[in-house]
Amino acid sequence: MEGNDGFSGVEAPSKYKELERSLRRLAAWIKAEGRKVIKEGNYKITPAQFDVLQRVYWGGDSTMSNLSRRLGVAKSTITGLITKLKEAGYIEYSVLEEDHRMRKVVITPKGKALIQEVIRRRVLFVERLFVTVDPFLTDEFRKVLRIVNNTLDVNEANESRTT
Repeated sequence: MEGNDGFSGVEAPSKYKELERSLRRLAAWIKAEGRKVIKEGNYKITPAQFDVLQRVYWGGDSTMSNLSRRLGVAKSTITGLITKLKEAGYIEYSVLEEDHRMRKVVITPKGKALIQEVIRRRVLFVERLFVTVDPFLTDEFRKVLRIVNNTLDVNEANESRTT
């Protein structure tokens, strides 16, 4: 009988299944907490637009093509999302001098303020989650996450060099 753990047909050591499930669940809860800021603040931004805004915030200035590649969506989709974000005042873009076909996307102070408010809310949520966890274990968890994130950074850098 198949369970509802999402692993039907997936063969992986159970510790990795547990890690994946736990990280996915934690990420979903943290993401949902951040989305509350958008709903409560009555911001006119869709989840897809917010994902683009976050990518620009965390990744720095970017081109529309790069955003399309990094988010795994069509360039036409990114164009529509960026247009809506620009109309709402969350980002600006300009044509690159060296290639007039490309646009450089930059987050505005209004966009930064929204992202920072979402981050603040998410951090408070994580703090509440860890209030009952031994501080030593919290620090160890942070160390492990740093190692994993460094691996992701290396993979991302290697990927961007090959594409």
